[in-house]
Amino acid sequence: MVTIKDLARIANVSPTTVSNVLHGHTNKVSKKTQREVQKAIAETQYVPNMGGRLLARHGSRIIGVIMTYARRTEMMATRSPFYSEIIGSLESAIRGNGYFMMLYTSGGVAESLGLAKTWDVEGLIVLGSTPEDAEEFFNEVTVPVVFIDTYGENVPNVGIDDQGAMRGLVNRLIAFGHQRIAFLTDSSILVGVDLARYQGYRDALEHHGIEAREEDLIRISFRDSVRSAELDDLVAEHFRGYTVLCYSSDLYATDAMSHLIRQGVSIPGDVSVTGFDGNILAQISTPQLMTVAQKVEDKGRVSVETLMDQIHEGEKHLTRIELPTQLIEGKSVAKLR
Repeated sequence: MVTIKDLARIANVSPTTVSNVLHGHTNKVSKKTQREVQKAIAETQYVPNMGGRLLARHGSRIIGVIMTYARRTEMMATRSPFYSEIIGSLESAIRGNGYFMMLYTSGGVAESLGLAKTWDVEGLIVLGSTPEDAEEFFNEVTVPVVFIDTYGENVPNVGIDDQGAMRGLVNRLIAFGHQRIAFLTDSSILVGVDLARYQGYRDALEHHGIEAREEDLIRISFRDSVRSAELDDLVAEHFRGYTVLCYSSDLYATDAMSHLIRQGVSIPGDVSVTGFDGNILAQISTPQLMTVAQKVEDKGRVSVETLMDQIHEGEKHLTRIELPTQLIEGKSVAKLR
């Protein structure tokens, strides 16, 4: 049986370097060294011990779930109820199909590709990729892959109509009499889901003849202390005349409501707040948050079903599935007319 020490000897590197490449910890490993290690892995047909034991039962029975999350050094991805819920849904569906789930949080496409090429998995589910990274990943890996909430024409994806759903929410705000609506997101560069939701926001404003100004897109910090200070500044500025703070996720919307209420701000008396996702935070918030609800459990289940179809057929597909959403009006938005 080939060991990590054998790979190190063949590649002329240390066992630690081999281990780093195997586990995707390649920040301090040169591209040349990575290629040498990958070459040794391919030549020896190295398989990790766990995979080797499971292969004796006709395939590894492992589904890899990769969460691309560049901020993992600052905050845990699973802090978000959305990610916690979808991971639970994926694990349940994978186990229900007689497979095992292997979860990894990746910092980017290069690391994800390294993992995909060294893990002995029968299929992969990827969350959080940009369209460009997703297409590169899909073209490079040989096993079936399904993406979740990933925009890109040439990748298989299970998601929702983020743009249409946000358009519907903002249309409702305008029907309530709101004209000054801010869109808040923690994305420094809008891409993927946040971009689609912002486009839906703009669509609604423009349809009603309301100018979508650049300053109405407010970029907030993902760091709690900084974000709280940003909110305090908004309060001091009387919310810059905005009557609605339209957040791109429930996590930040409910966090904002909690902070504002502690500062003596009335919601929706002083300002209205909306979110997107319909997770547990929105359901238990006081007042109940106006949001777009999606069935995250269904998203995980359908993703696994789609992947299993590919595994059983032995080939990759470009299946794209769009699940329904529902507007929840809640009590966090004032009716101005």
